[in-house]
Amino acid sequence: MTIKKPLIRIVDDDSDVLKAMRKVLELEDYQVATYASGEDFLTEDSYSLPGCVILDLKMPGLNGLEVQHHLKVRGFNHPVIFLTAHGEVESAVFAMKEGAADFLQKPADPLRLLEVVALNIEKDLKGLTLGFEERKQKVALLTPREAQVIKKVLMGLSNKEIGESLGLSERTVENHRAAAYKKLAVSSADELKDFSYFI
Repeated sequence: MTIKKPLIRIVDDDSDVLKAMRKVLELEDYQVATYASGEDFLTEDSYSLPGCVILDLKMPGLNGLEVQHHLKVRGFNHPVIFLTAHGEVESAVFAMKEGAADFLQKPADPLRLLEVVALNIEKDLKGLTLGFEERKQKVALLTPREAQVIKKVLMGLSNKEIGESLGLSERTVENHRAAAYKKLAVSSADELKDFSYFI
């Protein structure tokens, strides 16, 4: 199975920064997703896609370090590259100690940006091969009905709605869902995002 095209996520509250970086990366044929806040990124991102995230250190709401912490808790294993303004080197060093892959100083030099992104994409794809195989094997354990139920869960449907759409009782849906969660070794609908590519 081929791995999907890498996704570069850019998280910054400055719309001009988002536009400029998106333009540079898309000219190199990268797939890019931009988010105006850490909250939007944590809610909307598809974690299963390989790639990296470019994360602004200082933002209203959740700052970059807080977003990084949330990502670690959720098991987001793709490289995190921080964007830092002048005078934020101390925070950037702390971010590196917490597992950040690199940091870029604002305004990011286009050539440096492309160099850092290319390097981290390569690292991520190498590290993901095993993870993808493991997830594929886990999904292969699901019965056709369990896979149907999980697809509906990923669409955000409740057990009741899933039951109505598949002609099953809510209790039967619960049983299939519990069995699938056990096989996939997950405990919440949020963790299922990592398997969306295969189901």
